[in-house]
Amino acid sequence: MAFEAYRSQTATRSPRRRLTYALSLALHAALIAAGVAYSFWHIEELSPPNLRVTFMSASPPPPPPPPPAGGGAARKKIAQKPKTAIVPTKPPDIVQPRETPPPKPEPKDDDDDDDDQPSGVKGGAKDGVPGGKIGGTPGGTLGGTPGGTPGGTVAAPVVAKLLPPNMGALQKISGADPAFPPALRKPGSSYAVLAKICVSRTGDVESVTIMKKADPVLDANVISAVKGWRFRPLMANNTAVPFCYPATFEFKSQ
Repeated sequence: MAFEAYRSQTATRSPRRRLTYALSLALHAALIAAGVAYSFWHIEELSPPNLRVTFMSASPPPPPPPPPAGGGAARKKIAQKPKTAIVPTKPPDIVQPRETPPPKPEPKDDDDDDDDQPSGVKGGAKDGVPGGKIGGTPGGTLGGTPGGTPGGTVAAPVVAKLLPPNMGALQKISGADPAFPPALRKPGSSYAVLAKICVSRTGDVESVTIMKKADPVLDANVISAVKGWRFRPLMANNTAVPFCYPATFEFKSQ
């Protein structure tokens, strides 16, 4: 039953489909024909370009030169002109100059020199040693220290002894303490300057070295004040010796 119903539907619809296909084909064909006709009607004619060609001829070649006077004899002379031979030049030989040794000085006779000129220096002592210094000590050594003892030895340099702070302070005889600048006296402010003081054999201050700085003005006050101090000479084996010791200067404002 279903197959028969499908066949009946197909039979009823087939004439309509055929008519629709025919109308669509006719419509498309008409459109294509109209497009082709429209393209043929609107073709623009292209005019060929106008070209102008100019032909140029080359200039004629120059005439040949006239023959030389004398005819064939002159030509033969020109043809038989001898060629000069090129002789290669030989470079000159390079000779290295020889070094001329300087003339050797002639040996002088010591006896003749002693007879002609004295070997001593003007202003020296009679029967002095050749090469000695004018004004030297008789019997001294050549190159010795002026003012030294004849036959003596050069004394070794004395090294300053390093003392503790309390021992160095006990050697002090006189001297004012460094001043505390008013500009630095602020409430609750405190400064500490550590200095190394070196004293000579006579008790004078030789040098003051700031080891711990606090303020430039305060450091300068410490150096200027300590250089005016006087110390008791330090004795070692009954001999005065130089010494150094560290000193701390504290400044506090109340």
